[in-house]
Amino acid sequence: MPPPRPPAAEVRHVDLRIWRACAGSSVRIPIVNSRVYYFPQGHVEQSCGSAPLLSSIVLSRPAIACVISDVHCLADPKTDEVFVKLFLLPVEPSRLPNQFLDINCEVEDSDKFVSFAKILTPSDANNGGGFSVPLFCADSIFPPVDYNAEPPVQTLSVTDVRGGTWEFRHIYRGTPRRHLLTTGWSKFVNQKKLIAGDSVVFMREGNEKMYIGVCRVMKKAEGGRGFWEVERTK
Repeated sequence: MPPPRPPAAEVRHVDLRIWRACAGSSVRIPIVNSRVYYFPQGHVEQSCGSAPLLSSIVLSRPAIACVISDVHCLADPKTDEVFVKLFLLPVEPSRLPNQFLDINCEVEDSDKFVSFAKILTPSDANNGGGFSVPLFCADSIFPPVDYNAEPPVQTLSVTDVRGGTWEFRHIYRGTPRRHLLTTGWSKFVNQKKLIAGDSVVFMREGNEKMYIGVCRVMKKAEGGRGFWEVERTK
């Protein structure tokens, strides 16, 4: 009898504010009841990796009018990269709602949620080294450090998008002095498989919990058409 298969990695739902900080401010996605067009041919091409022979039904309806019935903000269980899952409901074009809204408009209390992203340098991504913390990140995201101590040092407890907790040693040292993450950073780099060019996003909710996310360096896109497209209202 074959051994039982391990459970599939859980795709984790992500708080909208964390999702936005990791995805970047330029990312725009529609909200529920926004109107879109679904392209079956583009979906098949991306799913199969090549352009198969399509049925006459698909070819007769190259674009299907839909509305967004649900939006899920998620994180990949292997890479920590955030993505969105849209649920489409086919409708007659005459019944499409006359709206296009941005999910960014639904965020509340954004002034209480602070984030900072940094592109990793080769030194940051060295799995035996540390992370050089920009001054703005240290001042606006991290708790205040005691500069009267010698050296000024603290332990940070940070939650990733999967809900895991990471502890980093934050120290202020050097000539000239600078903020660094030392102990715990190389473990994070190794487990997340980070490389130079990837981005790390630090976030803080009010004066309480801190979060960390990653954004992988963009790879060269392959050919192919997207399978949904938003129709903006003129």
